[in-house]
Amino acid sequence: MTESVARWGVVTPTLNGERFFKRTLESIWSQQSDSIRIDHVIVDGGSIDRTLEIAAGYPSRVLRSEDDHGMYDAVNKGLAVVEGDIVGYINADDEIAPGAMEVISQAFVDRPDVGWVCGKVAYVGPDDEILGLMQPRPVSLRSYLGIGWSTIPQQTVWARRSFFDRVGPFDIDFKNCGDYDWYARALKFHHPLILHRVLGAFRLHSGQISLDASKMQRESRMVLERHGVPGPLTWVMGRALSLRLNLSNPSWLLAKKRGRIKFTLD
Repeated sequence: MTESVARWGVVTPTLNGERFFKRTLESIWSQQSDSIRIDHVIVDGGSIDRTLEIAAGYPSRVLRSEDDHGMYDAVNKGLAVVEGDIVGYINADDEIAPGAMEVISQAFVDRPDVGWVCGKVAYVGPDDEILGLMQPRPVSLRSYLGIGWSTIPQQTVWARRSFFDRVGPFDIDFKNCGDYDWYARALKFHHPLILHRVLGAFRLHSGQISLDASKMQRESRMVLERHGVPGPLTWVMGRALSLRLNLSNPSWLLAKKRGRIKFTLD
């Protein structure tokens, strides 16, 4: 690892997220070191449970945002004030994988041409059981839009501040698929560096907004219509990407077939 200090700006939107929040916070603050400095901004939409009490036990900053227009508006507010050269967000029920910050920091040092990174994600259940692992595959913009969901795992995405500012904030017209839209915009500038190790954990549990398949399908269609060319060729390219993902991630495919993972739309 380089001796220079990597400055991380991490945002977490919250609203009554007490159930898993301590695990999220531990996954962030356990990675601060002499070479990694963290500014963590929690954007809270008016929690009435123990969310803010839990947050008080950590050196995170809290921004009250009871009048925001959904999760992506909260994330934008956090990213507007958080300080760091590497920025991104992690939800209050997900986790940054152990050692991920060091690996990503070094990747940006080694590859000054890279604007953003992603990597393998672990799907975990409410009791921390690992349901499956998914290693993302290289995509074209058309195949990424054609598959109908984001094969770039949000829990593993981090960007240079300069690159994030170039792509711009999340579109608050989206309530479920704002990350899908942002990654489509980002792909028009640069493709991410894909790292072959677990960088984050995506927790599946009842009540999370990303499990609403009908809303996801509607917003995924919005992303395709904004950034792509709907039609048979786009659909075929999306199916080909799905096949590559399934073949290269057999445990993840098996978990989907057994019904342990019910998030993806394919």
